[in-house]
Amino acid sequence: MNGVSQLTDEHVVNGISLQFANMIRDEVKLDAKLAEGNWKVNSVWTGQTGSRSVISDSRIGGDDISRNFTIDMDQPHELCGGNGYASPQEHLLAALSGCFIANFSAVCALRNISLSSIRIHMSGTTDMRGLFDIGDGENSHFKDIKFIVTVSGNARPEELQSVFDHVVKISPNLGGVGSATAFQTELSISND
Repeated sequence: MNGVSQLTDEHVVNGISLQFANMIRDEVKLDAKLAEGNWKVNSVWTGQTGSRSVISDSRIGGDDISRNFTIDMDQPHELCGGNGYASPQEHLLAALSGCFIANFSAVCALRNISLSSIRIHMSGTTDMRGLFDIGDGENSHFKDIKFIVTVSGNARPEELQSVFDHVVKISPNLGGVGSATAFQTELSISND
């Protein structure tokens, strides 16, 4: 799937090369294993309620890809934090929005729909009683997440609705948060 450098196609929709997108689609049709993405993040506590996550090498379609990004997070003062960075909850909402935008723009490109804008307003409600060990088994999970997507492009409203419905269904992040994702958890205790 590393064929980006050989592309000569000038047909680009929403900044996406349709030649490349269709090449990936054809490869995945032949071998479903090429559709698998394996993402890696290593996080460390930085004090108080802060953390730093380092995105390292990942795999897409069986190919190793080099990734080198750092994300710092913190909680607001009201949750005992230093308020130095966006909270993990805000990062989660941003990740949901970013995943939706990436998928929406790509599906539109594959359907030859040119977009002029995508905007998302996302909000969610959590219950902090679980965090503070108050109540009868309360958890701090998001109780609800609401997002409003506003788009404009060269398609009829029903075409954009069709893309929207499809992306809500296939988005890895929306699906993972909105369904029973199988989390595999493990505690490892070190003596350092």
